[in-house]
Amino acid sequence: MSHKYSTESNQGSILVSLLIIMIFMTTIIFGLMSLSNANISRARSRVLDLQSLYSAESGADAAIAKLNSVGDDYSGSGGETIVLQQPTYKATFSTTIVANNNQRIITSIGRVYTPANATQARYTKRLEVIAQRISDSTASSLASRNIIDIQSGVKNIKAKDVFVNGYIFMNRNTTNLIAENITVGGRQVGANNCSIAGIGNLVKPTTFINPGQTKTKIIMSYNNCVSPPGNTSNADFDVSPNQNNIDSIQSTLIPFSRYMDGSYQNSTSGCSDWTSGMFPRSIPSASKKSHYPDSDSGTSTSCGSNGNVQLATGQYNITDHVHIRANLCADTACNPTFYNPDQGQAGMKFVFIEGNVNFGSLHTAAGSGPIVFVVYGPDPASKTGVCPEGGAFYLGDSDTTSAAAIYVVAQNGVCLDKTKFSTDPALGGITGKNIYVATNPGTPFDLTLDSNYPTNGIPINFTWKAAYYRRI
Repeated sequence: MSHKYSTESNQGSILVSLLIIMIFMTTIIFGLMSLSNANISRARSRVLDLQSLYSAESGADAAIAKLNSVGDDYSGSGGETIVLQQPTYKATFSTTIVANNNQRIITSIGRVYTPANATQARYTKRLEVIAQRISDSTASSLASRNIIDIQSGVKNIKAKDVFVNGYIFMNRNTTNLIAENITVGGRQVGANNCSIAGIGNLVKPTTFINPGQTKTKIIMSYNNCVSPPGNTSNADFDVSPNQNNIDSIQSTLIPFSRYMDGSYQNSTSGCSDWTSGMFPRSIPSASKKSHYPDSDSGTSTSCGSNGNVQLATGQYNITDHVHIRANLCADTACNPTFYNPDQGQAGMKFVFIEGNVNFGSLHTAAGSGPIVFVVYGPDPASKTGVCPEGGAFYLGDSDTTSAAAIYVVAQNGVCLDKTKFSTDPALGGITGKNIYVATNPGTPFDLTLDSNYPTNGIPINFTWKAAYYRRI
């Protein structure tokens, strides 16, 4: 009997122990399950919180892209933009942009709604990004965002560096393009895919500015259809055809705010500074009074005669950076002379013209420092007959041109229509969307662009980029 009781007692204690172990294990399992669920919930929360930050960053990136594609006046998304949407959550961003001189202050808010149809965001992140417009390259002697079209009457064009996004076309076999470096990023569509097309001649200069250079360098995305040298290097040319890494000119826009901040004010006499007073005439008439008539964009009917300022045949001394909201000489081509009293790249003056320019001839006075005309205006319909590639900046043939101190940067077409030149070099340089050259040969000089012009001081390819970033 004693032995039987002991066995039953042991069996009972084993059952109790098993029960206790099962309860303990169950408690541990439920605890682990609870901990696991809490970890999953926290992880999901962290992921969604991080998604709100990513959404805010996407909004800032989108705002900068819009500034570059839509324009400087872009003010933000105007509401929420959906980034991701699933049944369990939705991620959005909204942006606002405030102009501050040369900067744009972008506020981007990223939100995550869970579930997706929730009316209030559960996770929110705010970013402030300060965008600045930055140039990553400078101008060449002769540069086009599209094509350079050289007409049959042209004998010689001389430039240090030539850069073209599209292609170069020479219309006559007696035309010579003389340059140290020629870079062409596109092609004339046809059987031969010509980056350089036509029947003219490529000629190396007798001397080079770059130390040690003895051959003209030709770099193209496609083929050189002017032969010699064609696609083959020789004693005069280093030729590199079919290159796939040529960076194109994205923009020739140079914003006047780059050089004219809030310390520049409207001229008290407005646009009449250009049309009244003795010669030589100082532009501006007072220090930093250079906005004619204000800092907005586009031509203004209050400037000149319904948005046109007719210049006289006299000397205009450019003593500071200038902004004018008018066309120059739209009624009748004029023949002005310009002079910058300051020398070198540091003394370079920019003349920002919201309209287009119609010059019969152009001159710079002896000893002038560098002047850059930045022409924002469209190609006028009145020039279509003589300027098939556009003529926002037009230079005609009413007199011989001698303006080595002037470099022209045009948002649209540059047209040299039967222009005659009295000096060598005749111009500082040219950049535009399309360049159409129909200059008269040897009268007494051909078109030569100043190989020593300080083009490093002329920035192009301005783009908005993030300069500062912080969470708010």
